[in-house]
Amino acid sequence: MDPLAGLDRTQLSIAFTNRDLCTRSGTCVGICPEKAISVDDSGYPIIPDPSRCTECGLCAKSCPGGTVDYARLAKLTFNIDEDLDTFDGRVSQTVVAQATDDRIRDGGAGGGVITALLWDLLDSGEVDGCIVTRMRPEEPWKGEPFIARSYEDLLASQGSRYSMIPVNRIFQEVLESPGVYAYAALPCQTHGFRKAIQEIPALKRKIHSVVGLFCGGGLEPHLVPELLKTKGLKTSDIRDFQFRGGEWPGKIRAILKDGTIRNMHYSNYRDGAYNYVIGIYMPPRCATCLDGSCEFSDVSVSDAWTRDAEGNYKFKAHSRILVRTELGAAITANAMRRGSITGTDVSKDPSYTTHRLQTGRKGVNARLRVERLKAGGIQVPSYNRTAPEASLKEKLTERLVTFVLRMGRHYWFRYPLIKFLTSRAAIPLIGLRLFLKRRKYRKR
Repeated sequence: MDPLAGLDRTQLSIAFTNRDLCTRSGTCVGICPEKAISVDDSGYPIIPDPSRCTECGLCAKSCPGGTVDYARLAKLTFNIDEDLDTFDGRVSQTVVAQATDDRIRDGGAGGGVITALLWDLLDSGEVDGCIVTRMRPEEPWKGEPFIARSYEDLLASQGSRYSMIPVNRIFQEVLESPGVYAYAALPCQTHGFRKAIQEIPALKRKIHSVVGLFCGGGLEPHLVPELLKTKGLKTSDIRDFQFRGGEWPGKIRAILKDGTIRNMHYSNYRDGAYNYVIGIYMPPRCATCLDGSCEFSDVSVSDAWTRDAEGNYKFKAHSRILVRTELGAAITANAMRRGSITGTDVSKDPSYTTHRLQTGRKGVNARLRVERLKAGGIQVPSYNRTAPEASLKEKLTERLVTFVLRMGRHYWFRYPLIKFLTSRAAIPLIGLRLFLKRRKYRKR
């Protein structure tokens, strides 16, 4: 028997009709006036007690899963009714930077820039807290959102977390707490926020600024337990889990209860691990997302991956800041003036105007996937962007990636594959990848 049989599902967020379209942003949880919605262990929204739902329609109107109108989001964010339809979106300035505080810089994934910007806002008194994430202290294989109100809180939030975390469920706490808050968010979470504030003006007054995170796609929550299993470990064996721990660019690793560090793979995050897991554990909705640069934030931050002709990074352990709004410009300038970050303006350097891998993944691959699935009668997100002209190679690549992602839903396929890819036996593949990469840069 369907427990929601008495409810009008058109008044609910998309997860209640098609989970494959759910971003798991937590927006519907965070804005529900009756607190009728919660999340399950995978981050999907559920309604434990349907009698509490009044079918007000707020979660349907705020849901970022089924419909993303880029022109409308541009109007809400920049007061400009135009979709630029580029990967980077609107950018007024580009800065490559890193934190000046040793603990923040060394603890961050890309020079600690996101944490430094948030700490500058908090320390200066411009905000009363920062919406961030961490691995749960009591269940360190799972992520959770929380409000950081101190320097130590922000340090606890450092490091990348790629598991699906319904961050926007924290909106309930934000609305009930005094003060204003900075908000570190992924693209889909930002979409949900921009839509939600049109329905709940009080939320707009509570969020001071949006620091956006670049995103190539999230990872299913079952990834961490399965990675641990490949190394003969259980979730009960660890006290922390890090997706980019240690020296930049970092490694996926577990910290055991006795303090021992166990790497989950060979090489590093950039040259192996992420490219493996994102191809197997990416959720369905992430595979149809077109926004990789968090276009509707005040500032967006990503690692500064740009390399020179020899294939060496120009700025190791730095991040690239894309300034989008006047508020974003003030946040960046104030952080530099107060000495929270140090940076170089690279606005006129064309090598920092886009992200090649992400542009291909989001700007071409995902769009081709959306158009092909839609033509095949499969429900996909409604966008006002279309697929670009694509070569035969790009079309075949999309089909191959889609096939692997679909197969990744099956444990019997993904577990043996990830066990092999993170074993010593796969080291030659890493070497081949690095060789091809060096050759590519030398040809430029």
